[in-house]
Amino acid sequence: MITNLDSSAMITSKDFDNSTARGVTRRRNAEDSSLKSRKKGTSARTKSFEGRFKQLIDFKDKFGHCHVPKKYSANPSLGKWCSTMRGYYNKIQQGQTLKIYITQDQIERLEEIGFKWKIKETFEQRFRDLEAFKSEFRHCNVPSKYSVDPSLGKWCSTMRGYYNKIQQGQTLKIYITQDQIERLEEIGFKWKIHETFEQRCHDLEAFKSEFRHCNVPYNYSANPSLGNWCRDTRSAYNKIQQGQTPKSKLTKLTQDEVERLEEIGFKWKLR
Repeated sequence: MITNLDSSAMITSKDFDNSTARGVTRRRNAEDSSLKSRKKGTSARTKSFEGRFKQLIDFKDKFGHCHVPKKYSANPSLGKWCSTMRGYYNKIQQGQTLKIYITQDQIERLEEIGFKWKIKETFEQRFRDLEAFKSEFRHCNVPSKYSVDPSLGKWCSTMRGYYNKIQQGQTLKIYITQDQIERLEEIGFKWKIHETFEQRCHDLEAFKSEFRHCNVPYNYSANPSLGNWCRDTRSAYNKIQQGQTPKSKLTKLTQDEVERLEEIGFKWKLR
């Protein structure tokens, strides 16, 4: 029997043992809860990895490589995930200690399908990005301010600049070879871009395929000139309907072109 010197209350050894047992039980419950929480977190991360891994395989099946643009419009979170995986891997390589975000098994599985931990912007990489763009939009006229991958639009502009200087007889460092020129031409790359009605229809169809309508915003960041063209086309059409002659370059808007746009689902008046 233990006497509390500060109180007349008496604590029996049985009470003491019960209290100790309850404390042990609470600690065990807390440890079990923490363990379950960690297991749940690990399970969630594993499930997340498997989902992204499948999306990456689908991307490779479509484009032939695993270089998902960081701002991939069809699946922005996939591009961000790939960038995050590279970040984790590089920190591990630098000897930094991380939580279990990426395992050795996951690293090996990514490498097996051709995932690269470091991406160098080479002609080959850009050529693949251009092929992916063509696969989606059916042409190679990447806007110079292409929001999904701004550097691709800039690269295309640079290639045209190099080519035109070569055509003018200027001597350049080896920025673009004859083989590269021929490969670009084989996939439909144009050294000079003239915006034709047919080209704009292709752009409009690509927009509709993604958004299910043809109401391209005037300030459409992925292709600003398409929004301007749609606005000008409506303006020209409405002036023709009123018996006026449009002042813009769209004066030659023919009946066939009007019908072609209507078949796509283009609206002449926006509410």
